Amino acid sequence: MVTKERRSDVRGDYHFQIKYKIVTAEEFEDLKRFGREIFSSSNKAQSVDIIASEISTESTANAALISYILQIDEKLDQIIALLSKDRSVAAPFRSGLGQNISGSGMQIVLEQPVESGQIIHAKFFLSKLPLVFMDIFGKVIRVIQEDEDGRVLYKVGIKFLDLNISDRERIIASVFQRQREDIRKSKNKT
Repeated sequence: MVTKERRSDVRGDYHFQIKYKIVTAEEFEDLKRFGREIFSSSNKAQSVDIIASEISTESTANAALISYILQIDEKLDQIIALLSKDRSVAAPFRSGLGQNISGSGMQIVLEQPVESGQIIHAKFFLSKLPLVFMDIFGKVIRVIQEDEDGRVLYKVGIKFLDLNISDRERIIASVFQRQREDIRKSKNKT
C-alpha cells in the first residue's frame, strides 16, 4: 500500500518539553500587537541567534550559561505573572510534551483537555546547543483522547498562527539537525 504525504513541511518526530496556556482571540491579538510594539519578531530571533552563536561550542561553561539563561527566563515569567493585573497574563503556564514539529504546526500531549478552535500560547526550547527558543501561538485543529497507564492524555494537533519566516526557518533547521544527529547515531551503532 502506497501512502501519500500531504504535508508541505518537513516534520521531526522528537520530544521536547513545552509550557503552554490557552488564550482568547482578543488576548492573542493584544499579545501580537504588544510584541510588535516592543520589538519585532525578527529582532527577537536575531538576539537569540546572537546568543546562540556566542555559546555554540559544547563545554561545561557553555552548558552552565545555557542553564542560567533558562532559569532567568523562568523567573521573568513568574515575575510578569505576579505583577500583572490582567488575569490572562497572570494565568500560569502548564506543562506539556511536544511529540513532533514542522514549520506549520506541531503535535503535543497534554494532561488537561482542550477544544478544537482554541488558541494556545506555547514556549519551548527545540535545542539547547545551539540555543533555539520558540514563543509561538497556535490554533487547536484536532484533539484525540487516549488512556495510557490509567491516565487520560490528550494528543493535540496545533497549526501555528502568525509564525514569521525566521521562526519557521529555525524550526526547520532544528528538525534537519536532529535528523542528521539520529542518522549519525544509527551509523555509529552498526
